[in-house]
Amino acid sequence: MENWENELKKLPTEQHDIEDVWSRIDQEMQRDKRKERRRLMMQRTWIAGVAAMFIVIGAIFYFSMNAQAPEVATDSGPSESPSSSNQDSTTSTDGDDELTRGEPGYFEQELNKLRERYPDEKEVPLQIEGTEEMIPMVRVTPGNLAYLLYVDDERYDISFDSNVTDESTVFLKAHNQLSGDYPEVGLQIDTIPGKKPTELASEKAAWLEEKYPGATIESEPVTEPVIGYKLHVREGDAPSSEVTTIYVLDQQHNESSIVVTQTVFLEAQEGHGARFHAMLKTLEVLQ
Repeated sequence: MENWENELKKLPTEQHDIEDVWSRIDQEMQRDKRKERRRLMMQRTWIAGVAAMFIVIGAIFYFSMNAQAPEVATDSGPSESPSSSNQDSTTSTDGDDELTRGEPGYFEQELNKLRERYPDEKEVPLQIEGTEEMIPMVRVTPGNLAYLLYVDDERYDISFDSNVTDESTVFLKAHNQLSGDYPEVGLQIDTIPGKKPTELASEKAAWLEEKYPGATIESEPVTEPVIGYKLHVREGDAPSSEVTTIYVLDQQHNESSIVVTQTVFLEAQEGHGARFHAMLKTLEVLQ
């Protein structure tokens, strides 16, 4: 029984003013109501806290199961042999370790891949005056990895003007250059982005006409030593007359065209020309 009810029974009505009694009763009732509200509020807060805790636990469990779902699906899929599984794992790991263009070590990484297919050195057949001999040559690859070819480094100096951009040039120059009126003997290989082979062939023909006014420019499609377009011009009939041959390769590397410019003089056309021909036959565009 509530306190205010017990107190009411203990009080004789004739000894107290009835308004005072009811005032005290009202105070007790209000106090009891506040206690009841506090009790209900605490009960609701506790229930809400428990519900929130269950919601958090359920969310953690749900996301944990979803995060494991791909692995479970893989495990429950078709069974694979251990060798196949190991091979896939190795491939994935190797892919994660792959360097991308521009990162330090990328060029060395790609060269190591090329070594698996192309040796650093090999002997290349050379035909001069009807006689064939095997010449040791080294593999050359520009920094943009557009192509490779084998070069006779005992007779020609090799230099590069770029190792990082899509546009690059490789120079091959004969060790023993003649002075005087004799032109420099060499081979230049350019990688030119953004232009089609036919467009470059037209540009190179116009350049030759300007450089050798009045000279006859021969042009034809060829399949040897490379597949593409050939432009050929001779400055004159003297032994020191410059002879220029340009090859525009038909095959591109990533939308970049490859142009080979070969320069000799008339007297050296047989020797150097044959060696350039042998080296260019080893040229291969990389993809």
